[in-house]
Amino acid sequence: MQINSSFVATDGETDSLFEFTGALWAESKHVFDPTTRILDNCYDSEGKLRASREQVNGILKLVGFQHLERTEAGVHLARKGMVIDLNNCVRPYAVDCLRKLLRKHEARHALIEMDSDIATIGKQQGGANWLVGIRLPKGSRATITRLKLNDRCFAMRGNFERATIEDGERYGRALSPIDGQPIPGLLGVGVSADSCLEACSAASIARLKTEAAGLKWLDSLGLPWVAIGRDLRCHGPLAPWP
Repeated sequence: MQINSSFVATDGETDSLFEFTGALWAESKHVFDPTTRILDNCYDSEGKLRASREQVNGILKLVGFQHLERTEAGVHLARKGMVIDLNNCVRPYAVDCLRKLLRKHEARHALIEMDSDIATIGKQQGGANWLVGIRLPKGSRATITRLKLNDRCFAMRGNFERATIEDGERYGRALSPIDGQPIPGLLGVGVSADSCLEACSAASIARLKTEAAGLKWLDSLGLPWVAIGRDLRCHGPLAPWP
């Protein structure tokens, strides 16, 4: 989304979405930044840097959520050429809204899924558990583990299968808004919580920390989680193996 030609009018829901995004940006100490999408242009489809350091530095001038201006007239990106990507926030917000609507209409059994954001209401109509499959690494292969998700939400951020290897080290596709380089953090994080927005917040922030800091932070939340390290080991109370 490019909104830098003029102020774009917003409604109450859009304002709430920007509030949530701003809270994530602040909680992550500005590492979660939806304006980093433009940095993808510096890398090829395999995650290899194809831009020069000078080009990266030039694009970094177009990164920074603090350059989003919000007034009664709407929202505006202060620097020409900036792009903001709210997909990671829109999906969990939409899932939570639909779940609230279904509950308002007294739905007792439901599963709502948008990509890597999932919410359930109760159990299945016949009493069976809702099961969510998560693709995780095991050795040199990938496998599926199933989690019970009854009346809960789940969000997964990151994809270990899209990791890139540089100088023998694995990196995910998360890029730092500070230097434009891949963040040496967890390759994937999944969190279960009472709402998709809460699960998304936890998973997103953990993935943008260094690996050790991300694991420590997840442990402090008191939520069920699973994380995939840069050595492809699984961590957390939801991990099926170490």
